[in-house]
Amino acid sequence: MAISSNQNYRASIACITASAGPDPSLTETCAKAGYKVTPSSTASGADIALIDSRGARVVTRRAAQIAEAVRRNSPDCALIFLVDPSLHTSEYATLRRFGDVLPVEQDFEHVIRRIRETIRLRNVAEETGERLKSLSAINRIVDFPVIATDPSPPRVLIVGPPGPAAMDTINAVGQHAEYCACVLTAGQAMRALEHQPFDIAVFLPTSGDGAIPALTRALRRHPKLSRTAILQIAENPDGLAAGARRGGGADFLIQPHISAVLGSRLSLIARRTRLLGAMRGFLRACAGDGVRDRSSGVFTPTFLGQHGARLVGRAEQTGRSLSVILVRLADQTNGHRENGRRALYQGARLLGRITRAEDMTARIAPGIFGILCPATTTADADRIALRVEGVLSNTAFHRDTKGAPRALEINVAVAGHEHGAGISETIAAALRQLPETERSKPPQRQSPQ
Repeated sequence: MAISSNQNYRASIACITASAGPDPSLTETCAKAGYKVTPSSTASGADIALIDSRGARVVTRRAAQIAEAVRRNSPDCALIFLVDPSLHTSEYATLRRFGDVLPVEQDFEHVIRRIRETIRLRNVAEETGERLKSLSAINRIVDFPVIATDPSPPRVLIVGPPGPAAMDTINAVGQHAEYCACVLTAGQAMRALEHQPFDIAVFLPTSGDGAIPALTRALRRHPKLSRTAILQIAENPDGLAAGARRGGGADFLIQPHISAVLGSRLSLIARRTRLLGAMRGFLRACAGDGVRDRSSGVFTPTFLGQHGARLVGRAEQTGRSLSVILVRLADQTNGHRENGRRALYQGARLLGRITRAEDMTARIAPGIFGILCPATTTADADRIALRVEGVLSNTAFHRDTKGAPRALEINVAVAGHEHGAGISETIAAALRQLPETERSKPPQRQSPQ
């Protein structure tokens, strides 16, 4: 049965608790992040299930029953257990068999960070699967790289001051890592990351807003080092929430669980990070006649129609959002016509690089390009369009024989998928909103004097 999509929420969160209803603070925090919290009775079709087990005794059979019931109603749903920080490590390991486990006190910011990363990983994995289906349908799958990961143990960098937490971390990492390096300052960490590859950076508990918390934000935005996973360790759950609020990573651990949990967590994080990198490499691949446009490097209109129909069908089935961004490029610099055409091609290639890995950039018509954004609300698509417009507007493209840079005029439009509409109707809705560029407008006739 088709489910009407909802463009107002980024995801649906089912909260399962032993009390009368979800924690009001949790509901408010999720609403601020754009997530809709529903009671467990309406868990069907949920993207994330938050199982609030704080104050309850952990029983393996009960946890298995909850996990089975959630996945029966929502097969694609991920489970996140919210637990007390005093939870015994054996109970922690029991819950870890069914999903993520996050200790919580009063602040839920790290829970939101974990939800966001889980949904992002799901979107990349789903787009990889749908892209494989579309390529297999036209017998072009051999033109793209194999999705494979490195089975070697993880390479770990430990960042933070010396102390009991550092000693426990070193002892736990030594048995599971291929090699491990320990640094004290953010500057030493940057030099280590630049000279040697690491799969995971473990950040030890720190106080205040120093250089080390700022380094976590820099790693997430670095073009080459962003694939290094970040594991944040804090003394208590509110410290984890503070680190997430400052822009840290999406994997968390409190200090009392280092010895019993850290080793297995590192192996899991490394496998997940390598798999995510392999899927992104597959989605970014540019090869195959009839799939990619040779001149611009983006997907062809034919493949957009085939793959877009598949994504629309998935959106109708799951009820998730789907948005389309249209970008019109026009050369606004007078000069050689061939140089202007090259500038347009360079702009199209840049357009394919600055979008997310799970987004699909294709050519709609000469000078018009579309970005298909699965599981994206129109509000988030507006932000993506604003970023695309800003990057392209402030970039100098191909230089002609005199050395003058070429500038492009950019116009964007966003449309959300409506229930029952096909991919062509959604693109047509965006085209109706796309303004004309100055150079593409027909000349106005002057009235005779």
